[in-house]
Amino acid sequence: MRDQLTGQITAFTWIAIIVFLLILTLNVPLFIRMPLATDVVFYDLQAQMVLNGGTLYQDMFETNLPGIVWVHMLVRPLVGMSSDAILVVDLVIFSGTTFLLMLWNRRNHLSLTGMLWIGIALFSFYFSISEWSHFQRDTLMLLPSMAALWLRRKQIDRLLDRDQVSLASIWGWAFLEGLFWATAFWVKPFVAVPALCVWIGSLLIVHQFRRLLIDFSGLLLGGLVLGGIGIFWMWQNGAWPAFYETFTEWNPEYVEARKAGWQPFRYVQFLYRFYPWFLLHLIAVPLALLALVNYWKNSRNTAADSPVEPGKRDFVLLALMYLGWLFQSYAFQHLFDYVHPPSHLLAITVIGGYLGRRFEARSFSWGWKGGMAFFLMMVVLSFPAFKPERARLWKTCVMNSSNARLKSELALLVQVDWEDLEAVKQYLKSQNLKDEELHCYNTTLVYLYPELSVKPATRFVFFDSAWIFCPNHRNEMYAAINESPQKFIVTDLIESGFNRDSALAKSSNPEQLTPPEYPVSLKGAYPWSHPVVFRSGRYLVHKVKRPLGKFTGSSFVPTEERVQEFFRRKQKQKSEKQPNS
Repeated sequence: MRDQLTGQITAFTWIAIIVFLLILTLNVPLFIRMPLATDVVFYDLQAQMVLNGGTLYQDMFETNLPGIVWVHMLVRPLVGMSSDAILVVDLVIFSGTTFLLMLWNRRNHLSLTGMLWIGIALFSFYFSISEWSHFQRDTLMLLPSMAALWLRRKQIDRLLDRDQVSLASIWGWAFLEGLFWATAFWVKPFVAVPALCVWIGSLLIVHQFRRLLIDFSGLLLGGLVLGGIGIFWMWQNGAWPAFYETFTEWNPEYVEARKAGWQPFRYVQFLYRFYPWFLLHLIAVPLALLALVNYWKNSRNTAADSPVEPGKRDFVLLALMYLGWLFQSYAFQHLFDYVHPPSHLLAITVIGGYLGRRFEARSFSWGWKGGMAFFLMMVVLSFPAFKPERARLWKTCVMNSSNARLKSELALLVQVDWEDLEAVKQYLKSQNLKDEELHCYNTTLVYLYPELSVKPATRFVFFDSAWIFCPNHRNEMYAAINESPQKFIVTDLIESGFNRDSALAKSSNPEQLTPPEYPVSLKGAYPWSHPVVFRSGRYLVHKVKRPLGKFTGSSFVPTEERVQEFFRRKQKQKSEKQPNS
């Protein structure tokens, strides 16, 4: 009877369908016109460089595995280089992930209505987060990871079927699963943690050593085969030596810098950006742990020839996937927004599966009902598309492609002042720049390279980030700057340490383009001593004068007050030495 109910279409099902369609209709046009994150543009640059005959890691510095660049190399020739096109692809990939998550609890007697509400929650979450998380590695690799999890679920069914399945079939499907995990691994290696948790779950569920050994060998070989193919590609492309150098000499510093980013204030900002969705972890973690404990207790009390029902096995696998993903995102990664959407998506699925069972059993307490109502209220009040100033842009987004003004109004995380950056682009376009004649000092300026169709001045495209995270290699970076044929430098004052008011302030001196606090008396310092020939808001365009000068020690610009204080201190030290001499 219950199996029939799971697919039954009721009035509640039609309500869920209507809400789902409304959410998609309202948000998809807004989503597609949003700006791209700097990382996405950077991977576009790398993909174009490789497609044009360049060498990954050697011609552009990169601290990550090449999987995401391969994705861009595959996608961009098919859809073109517009930001709208790549976000459509992102939406298609996310829809595939959502579909797999929605169906996961099907064997737990989750109704069609319940699946639809999980889908609504998943899309609502994704439409609530900033552009920093769109078409990023962590969410993209959730699709092959979920495909691997589905194969693991089916494999466990085979392992428990003692008579019907051959050992060759077990090995073959394990090999295929290994390919999917390896696909995700090439995008980001931290997926190894949830993958390991899921396979350990197999040990908890299946107690047949021989079959598990065959399963593990197929799984491992599948991963090694795809890993070998990727390494062979890098060797053939000439990227392997630079890749090896990056991962052995540069990356240890980058990984170590992770600790510095986990500061209380930054974490509070992170929670604010994920409000109210981060609260789901407070429910999902106990539910996942409770599922593991209950399964362990039940399996010990169940005869070996009567395995636990499939729905409970599925929930255990999902719980392990969720806990493993959440653990690696906090234990091993930087505090970047794009790291955390997958754990939230898995948390939604964990909670949705649990609530679906409670709903079918008609066992909702007033506490659950009140909590759900309160959370729904928080989602509605904070949902970006429900805000009037954003909703008014819907028709514009439907009728027009993305532009600087739309990006400025749709951005949920203001990392770029799009209209001011457009003015900088127009000025630089009038200078008829050639490849390597433009150096974008700050990461937030990376958009200028593809817009102007010029190659960066050095291989360090995210120059300020590399300068901060890899301090022991600054001599190499300075040498690359000094040897480059750059003619113009663009700087972002806010990214370089000024607050917004100081960065946008105008000097009372009509001949001074820079803000009042800008260090106009600073000499011989790169890039701040180079003359400013154009300004738009927070952005400065410097014309390069040789010699380039020295770096100030940090990537931040000192204020004029600090420079004068430094000169006074030096003068005082000099005057104190003169009487003694």
